[in-house]
Amino acid sequence: MDFGFGVDHELLRDTTRRFLTEHQSLDEVRRHLEDPDTFDAATWRRGAELGWAAMLIPSEHGGGSVTDQPLIDLMVLAEELGRELNPGPLVPCSVVADAITRFGTDFQTKEYLPRLASGDIAASWCLSGDGSPEAEAIEVAANFDGDVWRLDGVARYVHNAANAAVFLVVARHGDDIVNILVPSSVGGLTVVPHKGLDLTRRYFEVRLEGAEIPAAALICGGRELVERGLALATVLQAAESIGAADHLFEVTVDYAKKRVQFGRPIGSFQALKHRMADMLIEVEGMRAATYYAALALGDDFEDSAQAVATAGAYVFDTFAHFCGEALQLHGGIGFTWEHDVHLFVRRAKVNQVLYGDGPWHRETLVRLLERTAPEGRA
Repeated sequence: MDFGFGVDHELLRDTTRRFLTEHQSLDEVRRHLEDPDTFDAATWRRGAELGWAAMLIPSEHGGGSVTDQPLIDLMVLAEELGRELNPGPLVPCSVVADAITRFGTDFQTKEYLPRLASGDIAASWCLSGDGSPEAEAIEVAANFDGDVWRLDGVARYVHNAANAAVFLVVARHGDDIVNILVPSSVGGLTVVPHKGLDLTRRYFEVRLEGAEIPAAALICGGRELVERGLALATVLQAAESIGAADHLFEVTVDYAKKRVQFGRPIGSFQALKHRMADMLIEVEGMRAATYYAALALGDDFEDSAQAVATAGAYVFDTFAHFCGEALQLHGGIGFTWEHDVHLFVRRAKVNQVLYGDGPWHRETLVRLLERTAPEGRA
């Protein structure tokens, strides 16, 4: 176990930052805010050449990571993507790749992992009917009929569904939870766009109406797979949030040094210094919670579930508050369409509810602690 960014990690960070600056900076993302889709398949494939999509995939299937801690490597990448509010499907592609790696059959791993690693295809995760992690919110029903699964229902707020070649669909089968790999070409599958608050990304409704999938598409794991997927999505989304907050803090401090009011830079006023100091503390708190969660999840610590719940309970609400402070410190210009601050606020508000909101993660943490508390002290 090692948690300290080394030379390889810093090389990954520098390479990714240069690539994004040249090919998909926030300025470039901004140019496509009003397009039907913000996903750029060619850029995603070029990123995959740098290892973006391969880190959780075994080398025998075309994957590979920078070090022997692939999730830590992925954290570095996620932070850099977060700095530019990248629209790419890092989270869903990572969740699906990890699920197939851990729970997939030999056929499934050979069919999907090499193409995911190379960026030739993208994947999406259909979790529930309202985007929440509650089991009761799963609206897709799966019925087994002979040698096929028949799927009926809806999954909403699915990131990048319009560009996915394969969907990992969470469905109900009686009292059980099943996970089925559904090709985008299957009959009975319809993707409907949603208008969302985050203008840099697109979310969709995936409708399944009598879609028939071969029995071999079932991926093992059940509820364990869903819990693993939620933990991974939480950590990666938290890492993206850290990168975004880090960049926005730099922008805010720079603005406070240049904006002059009453004959002096506003950053020289004591009250604003205190607010920016509090913002820095929030960023470092987000970083500490997320880094430990990634380390615990990646190295299978006994308290990994608690660590992930702690990150989920703290990071996303804090990120939203942080962005609100940055907006206030920018004053009137921060409320304009032309300034980037509102894009960070929008991303933060979506992150607050995607893959579990703060109250859900806090309740999860309490339940986990109750299980491990000494008898009579829960």
